[in-house]
Amino acid sequence: MNSVSSRSLERGALTGALIFAFCSAACAGELKTAPSLALSEEYNDNILETAGNRHSDMVTRVRPGISLGYQGPRATGDLSYTFDYRTYAKGTRSDEQVHTLNLVGSAALTENRLFLDLRDTLSRVSLNVTRNVTQESLFLNQTDQNLAAISPYLVWHPGEKGVLKTGYRFADTSYWGGQGIDKRSHQGYADYLVELAPRFSLNANYSYSRVHTAAIRYQQHDASGGFRYEYATNSFLYGTLGNSWQSFEGLKNTSSLFWNVGVSRTWQHLAASVESQVIYAEDPLAISTRQTSHSARLELPFTHGTLALNGSYNKYQGSLNGIADRTSLVFGGSGRWDLTDQLSAMVGLGWDRVRGEATSAYPYHMTGNAGLSYRFNYEITANLSYGYVEYRRRFESAADLRQTNRVLLEVAKVF
Repeated sequence: MNSVSSRSLERGALTGALIFAFCSAACAGELKTAPSLALSEEYNDNILETAGNRHSDMVTRVRPGISLGYQGPRATGDLSYTFDYRTYAKGTRSDEQVHTLNLVGSAALTENRLFLDLRDTLSRVSLNVTRNVTQESLFLNQTDQNLAAISPYLVWHPGEKGVLKTGYRFADTSYWGGQGIDKRSHQGYADYLVELAPRFSLNANYSYSRVHTAAIRYQQHDASGGFRYEYATNSFLYGTLGNSWQSFEGLKNTSSLFWNVGVSRTWQHLAASVESQVIYAEDPLAISTRQTSHSARLELPFTHGTLALNGSYNKYQGSLNGIADRTSLVFGGSGRWDLTDQLSAMVGLGWDRVRGEATSAYPYHMTGNAGLSYRFNYEITANLSYGYVEYRRRFESAADLRQTNRVLLEVAKVF
């Protein structure tokens, strides 16, 4: 394990220990623990995902983990950690040690006024923000990312139905393995919410951030306002509109609109949603990336499972150059069925096309997967799954086609 990984792991473990120690000391609450262990064997017939000179391998994984949960009158906390040891039988890659950590905690430092939120996430993510490849490969085009944040804030109650939250947030984004741009930000913010009717509310938000990276520093102001209306049970109409101003040291200033508007509707046997939003995506290879996304989703729940369909169009724009250099069109579907009380089946299909990116030699990308899961007594689960990945240079041509087949057998137990 490299030194950066060790420091991040130590920081996450220390943060977790501090919050749980605080909760235990300050509050009379309940602490729950759940150790776990998973063993798996995977066959991959093209582990390097090449068009020619394919290499197959068998990957053995041992994943011990633990989950902690604290619930008290003035504090809550959840922590999960998994150590993933991977060994490659044919030596296509050296043995790996991968750490996954997720920490969420909150505490009321004073009654009804001063609060504290903590978050820390350590995970493997895609280097390319336009495609999430972490479910189809164990290591290709990926990096380890740690997101840590701490936020003390005050809650005020101006008027009978208004809530004002003012606070400070420190966030640290770290990458290692030689890939990814580290970032640190200091942010002051104010969020106001007023409930005008039982199902209708208005909100206003402002934040000021100072962001530091090894390459450049910049300041950012965000101001927005919006509404949320529940027009039927579990059905919402919402909208937020705002503007963001960025000031990069030694470079030009930028100003751009952002929004988040959408509608969702829930019926007895169908749920549908449509959304359009602009966000600043966490891009490992860029200082600041603005993502515009238009998406839709259908979900059909039934007695013994669910079906889902989704699609989206995304545009990515670098804040420093103001150029929309990448677009992606994504479609997907998934299904899950409970065949018996113990046995369930799942299937998934995905397709996407990426354009306008110099590194996208394979703009067309298709995935498919299917699996069975059986739940034994004593919280033991066995999973058998198959996955297929295909990359094409042109949709109508199989020239230089990249195909990968994966078969995975896993047994897991929660103690």
